[in-house]
Amino acid sequence: MKIRKNNQVKKAKNKSLTKKFFKIVFSILTIYFIGVVCFFTYAIIKSDSNDIQGGGNFINKLANKVTPKPPDRTLALVACTDKDSFRTDGIMLVDYNTINNQITVLSIPRDTKVTDIPDDMWEVMVQNYPIIAGDNRKNKKINSIPRYGNEQGIEFLKRYLEDWLEIEIDYTAIFDLEGFRYIIDSVGGIEFDVPMRMNYYAPDQDFRIDLQPGPQLLDGAKAEQLLRFRQNSDGTGYARGDLQRIEVQQEFMKKFFEKVTSLDSIISNPKAYFTALTKYVDTNFTITDAVKYVGELKEIDVTNTKTYTLPHIDQKRLSTGDVLIMGDEEVKNLAYELFEAPTINPEDIVYVDSFDKSIQILNGSYTKGMAGNARDILQNNGYIVGSIGDSLDAKSKETKIYVSEIGQGNDLQQFFTNSKIIVNPQKTKDFGYDITIVIGTDDTLKNISTQQSNESSSTNKN
Repeated sequence: MKIRKNNQVKKAKNKSLTKKFFKIVFSILTIYFIGVVCFFTYAIIKSDSNDIQGGGNFINKLANKVTPKPPDRTLALVACTDKDSFRTDGIMLVDYNTINNQITVLSIPRDTKVTDIPDDMWEVMVQNYPIIAGDNRKNKKINSIPRYGNEQGIEFLKRYLEDWLEIEIDYTAIFDLEGFRYIIDSVGGIEFDVPMRMNYYAPDQDFRIDLQPGPQLLDGAKAEQLLRFRQNSDGTGYARGDLQRIEVQQEFMKKFFEKVTSLDSIISNPKAYFTALTKYVDTNFTITDAVKYVGELKEIDVTNTKTYTLPHIDQKRLSTGDVLIMGDEEVKNLAYELFEAPTINPEDIVYVDSFDKSIQILNGSYTKGMAGNARDILQNNGYIVGSIGDSLDAKSKETKIYVSEIGQGNDLQQFFTNSKIIVNPQKTKDFGYDITIVIGTDDTLKNISTQQSNESSSTNKN
């Protein structure tokens, strides 16, 4: 009897350890799935592997031995719908850069006006909803694509964005707000500072938003109210409409990131993460993909996520409601800069000066004569300015210095008070110059003198 009892204890102990081990492994894998779905998960394991009895170390070794390394860039399309898939309340493009361990999120306003819908896609959408047959497909909002596409909705949206922005999307994920509420409740809610009084009721949807301003703990239902809020029942709301709504969403998501990627949250709630994945998410991201990325994601700083919003150049009221008009060239440039531009480790960058480069200067500010003044300053410092003119692109606060390779143009930043380098070979090719400078609206020139030497470039690497 004693031997049997000892065996039972031993078996129970082994069973407990095995269960704990697989709980750890399962937690690691499922948290990345949730990261793909919401892209709120940016660190799989943040503590030493000993803290979780070697589970993280096992997965890292497994990933290194049996799977190939992930590509330098991974781009995913993430969309969020309500329980009936009637409204797409969130559309995001999320880029993971393994070179610099950086996550970049580009939010696409739901009111973005589509430029056109391809014939074959439109045919399927009309078959799904014959009521739209007489509509002008060019007057549709981008959030109508997943709705009218039904089962093919996310693929249609992926295809449209790839063609429009000239990008390649690797993964897609669509999830509903019920799952979002579920995972927030599972981790005990999210602390957030609500920016304003929110009071709205939609009887046709049986949906109410009732939030007081100020710091508070939001459960899943209140978090949904915050994210879906557009305006109050009396017509008041965000001063900048949907764009400000996106900013609030992005700030909330950062808080959400921190909470759901907490090791305590993962280990304490593996069932909740798995339920959210299997019940509320439709994604083409597989377990094989998850293992491939585990070793990389542990280094990501969740607080260093970069967020952007697709810029618009106009806003119009159509029969379908208010729509945002995007500048094709502007959004393609932004998409290239965020998702396609080559990246390199900072220590590997070779900086070169611009004295032998042909330079074009375009005035993108509201002040006349800025291009001419910049030309005089650069020429006095030994640079070659081929032409000046006015920029036809949308206005930007900062000066943009377009170059074809990383390491070029940095020495030119010293002459501007608010500038950034944009590496875009296609853009410089279109301009016909080695370097094109588009002066921003908030920039003021620095009329300084420098020496024509390589030292000037090496002191301006930031």
